[in-house]
Amino acid sequence: MDILYDDKYHLHLGYYENNFDYESIAFKRQSEDIWDIFFDFNGYGIKNIIPKNELTFEPFGTRIFSIYNKEIDYDIGVQQFKQLLSINKII
Repeated sequence: MDILYDDKYHLHLGYYENNFDYESIAFKRQSEDIWDIFFDFNGYGIKNIIPKNELTFEPFGTRIFSIYNKEIDYDIGVQQFKQLLSINKII
């Protein structure tokens, strides 16, 4: 199944602390209240730690997680992004 995204809605989620500058991007699915968050590991020169069969959305990278809600909360998105970076020892 192809996932279609609403091109009117996207949000940049960034981590800019401790001399790091990482950004992911969230896209809203057209037919569902789900936001998929993508991170371009290659663009940052980081080894992709996500399974190879995970969704990739060029040029934005690999889906790293999803938020199941009609609206996305920036702070929650950033917190989850920071947690993923930390757990995987990227930060």
